[in-house]
Amino acid sequence: MLDRLISLPFTMTDEERRELHILTLNENISRGKLFAKIIIGIESALAVTDLAASFAKVHDSFHFSFYFIMYVFMIGLNVAFLLGAAAYERDAKRVEGRYRLYEKLFIVYAYTFVIWGSVVTLSDQRLYGQVMAFVINLVSISVIFYFNNRMVLYLYGVSAGLLYIGLPLFQSSSNVLIGHYVNLTLFLFFTWVASRILYVNYCSNYYNGILLGNSHRKLEEQVIQNEKVHQELARANGELQRLSLIDALTEIPNRRAFDQRIQQLLSSGKEAASMVAVLIIDIDYFKSFNDNYGHAEGDRIIKEVAQVIHGEMEGERQFAARLGGEEFVVAAFDTGVNGAMELSERIRKRIQQMSVHHGYSEVSSYITVSIGAAAGEATNPGEIALLMELADQGLYVAKTSGRNRVSTASGSM
Repeated sequence: MLDRLISLPFTMTDEERRELHILTLNENISRGKLFAKIIIGIESALAVTDLAASFAKVHDSFHFSFYFIMYVFMIGLNVAFLLGAAAYERDAKRVEGRYRLYEKLFIVYAYTFVIWGSVVTLSDQRLYGQVMAFVINLVSISVIFYFNNRMVLYLYGVSAGLLYIGLPLFQSSSNVLIGHYVNLTLFLFFTWVASRILYVNYCSNYYNGILLGNSHRKLEEQVIQNEKVHQELARANGELQRLSLIDALTEIPNRRAFDQRIQQLLSSGKEAASMVAVLIIDIDYFKSFNDNYGHAEGDRIIKEVAQVIHGEMEGERQFAARLGGEEFVVAAFDTGVNGAMELSERIRKRIQQMSVHHGYSEVSSYITVSIGAAAGEATNPGEIALLMELADQGLYVAKTSGRNRVSTASGSM
C-alpha cells in the first residue's frame, strides 16, 4: 500500500506530466484563494481580540504580544497570496518562465505557512504547552493543496525539524516532550498518508480522464478504489482529531475537548436549563514539590492525580480535563450544590489517600488538593464560563483559608 503512496501507480508521457503539473498549480491557486480569505478572516478576528483584550487588560498574556505580530504577519502573507493569484489569473500567456515563477512563489507561501505554525507552537510551550498551531497549519497545507511526495517531505522536514529541535528549548517537562515527540511523529505519518492519498487520488482522476475511452469495467474499478481512498482518509482524519483532544502528559481530555463536550451537552436537545456543578482543582504546594523532588516526579504526580480525578467521574454527563500545569477542571451536569460538595470531598479524600509523601507542604505530609466549587443553572457556554469564574474564586478562598479543602466563592462548603 505504501509504495502506491510513494510513487504514482501508473506512467505518463512527458507531455501528460507537464499538463498535470500546470493543472495542479491552477487547482492549488484556486483552492488557495478561498483558503487565504478564510485565514485572513480568522487571523483578523484573533488580532482584534488580542488588541481588545490588551486594552481591557483581561489577562497578563494579552499585551500586544508576539502573537499579535504573528497574526499580522499571517494576514500579510495571505494578502500577498491573493495578489499573486490575481496576477496569475490575469497573465493569459503564462509562458514557461513566468509559469515557473508563479510556482516558486506558491512554494515560498507553503514553506512560510508551515514554518509559521512551528514558530507559534514553540512560543505556545511557555504558555500552555500545546502543539495545535503546528497541527492545524500542517493539516491545512496537507489536505487543501496538492503536492508531490518530494515537496511534501521537504515541507514536513523543514517545519517538523524546526519544531523537533526547538521543543527542548521551550518545553521544560521531559514527559511532555516525550508525549509531544510521540504524538507529533504519529501525526506526521497520518498527515503524510492523508496528503498522499489526496494527491494520488487527484492524479488518478486526471489519468482516468485521459483513459476515458477505456472499458466500463476499468471505470467501475476506479470508483471502488476511490471509495476505499475516502474511507482511509476518514480514518486518518479521525485519528488526527482524537490526538488533538488528549492532553499529552496526563492522557485525559484537554481544555479544547472540555469546551467541545460542554457545547455538546448544552445542545443535546433539552429545553429546560441544566443544573451544572463546576470544580476547579489545584495541587497544593506543587511548586515546592516540583522544585525539591524534580520535574520528572512532579509530572508523575500530575498524571496520577489526573487519573484519580478522571476515575471519579460517573456517567457521560460528568467529565474532567486538565486546564494546564497542576490545575484541573470538572463539570458535572444534573448536579446541584450538595452533589458538588459530595463529589469535591470524594476527590479531595481520594487524592489524600494516595499517600504520596510531600515533605515541603505546609498543610499535610502528603499530596493534597484545594478545590473551588460552584453550581447553578446553565443553558449556554457563557453561563458555564461564569460558573468557572465562581469556582476559581472558590479555589482562591480554599487556598487562603488553609488549603486541602473545598470552598465556594462565599466560603467553605
